Amino acid sequence: MTSEALTVPAVALGTWAWGDSGEPGDGYFGSRLSESGLREIVEKAQSNGLTSWDTAVAYGMGRSETALARALAGCHRGEYQLSTKFTPQMAGDGDDPVADMLEQSLDRLRRHLIW
Repeated sequence: MTSEALTVPAVALGTWAWGDSGEPGDGYFGSRLSESGLREIVEKAQSNGLTSWDTAVAYGMGRSETALARALAGCHRGEYQLSTKFTPQMAGDGDDPVADMLEQSLDRLRRHLIW
């Protein structure tokens, strides 16, 4: 977090099917893109000013977050924004399920929360 005002792009690119196994019953959304194909999407989007990426733990049981992190590897962190979502139905029963799910998402996204 910084003290600078956050500027949010008008468009975020969704990653619903990223990391999909392609197998029926396993989050199948029809995605056949390889890791290199996803990286190509990131490169083209970033070079055209599309820098906001939307994902969620519910997208492929977290595989979308993992696939997005791999596709963004090599990009400078200041070049893009990430959004993910809390899904109550998938939360654990710990003392702070929101914080727990956030930490798990950050791990999959290869990001760390700095307090």
